[in-house]
Amino acid sequence: MKSRIVFVFIFVVACWLCFPCNAGAQQGYCFNTYFSTYINSSVGSDHASVIQTVQVSGNISLNNPSVWAGPLTGWIYPCTSQNNAMQSASHTYKITNLVGSTGGNYSEAAPALNYNTYSITITAPVTPGTVYSGSEVELITCSAAGTIFNGGGGLYIEVAYTRAVSTGAQSNCYWNQKITQEVCDISAQVWCTAASSPPDYPVAAVSSQVYPPPAPNWWETFDVCVAYGSPGHYRPWLCSPFGLALEQYTALPAPAICTYNP
Repeated sequence: MKSRIVFVFIFVVACWLCFPCNAGAQQGYCFNTYFSTYINSSVGSDHASVIQTVQVSGNISLNNPSVWAGPLTGWIYPCTSQNNAMQSASHTYKITNLVGSTGGNYSEAAPALNYNTYSITITAPVTPGTVYSGSEVELITCSAAGTIFNGGGGLYIEVAYTRAVSTGAQSNCYWNQKITQEVCDISAQVWCTAASSPPDYPVAAVSSQVYPPPAPNWWETFDVCVAYGSPGHYRPWLCSPFGLALEQYTALPAPAICTYNP
């Protein structure tokens, strides 16, 4: 059995903006913006690829410009040219989704006052243990108001390999009636050489089949990990709680050379 978990970030931004008709007037218009970004990275079933999705969603809504907008903004009166500009404005969604040399810059335009979702998924071939530079950047510009959202940045990414051995303890067991199978979290410890310890991807437990028996003795595990430091200062790596686990039932081998990029 294989276990595959994804690595997800979600960011949300909401704000209220006002723009005057001219520099010296209270007259103008106000609008609310609400945008969220979603970043999902997972290791491919071949444990030699990264599947990464970057998504940005949201919309903008105009406040009623003919009513009082509150004590911080004063009276906001209709401003025909500005309001017409907002009604006909467009948003440009720009995404950078890059792992190594795979991916790039992408963009899509959409009406400003409509809710829109823009998503880009790439599959990047990688060599387990090798560090790649990457980016996930989200930029939204409005034809009437300029830049209204700018998020994300650069990072380093790898598919980390760790050999783990069972210590026997089982927890969080559940029964899958459809296939007559019991699955438990089996406690584990890393099984790496001294030179590759502690590995970038620490493994403390693996979800595996325990019935029908036997339970696995050890695993070859892979996971997506990211770092925000510079080369030579990667640690601590941030890995998903689980990754891809290949169950092994043979006698315990020698410690492996695990992924170790300090």
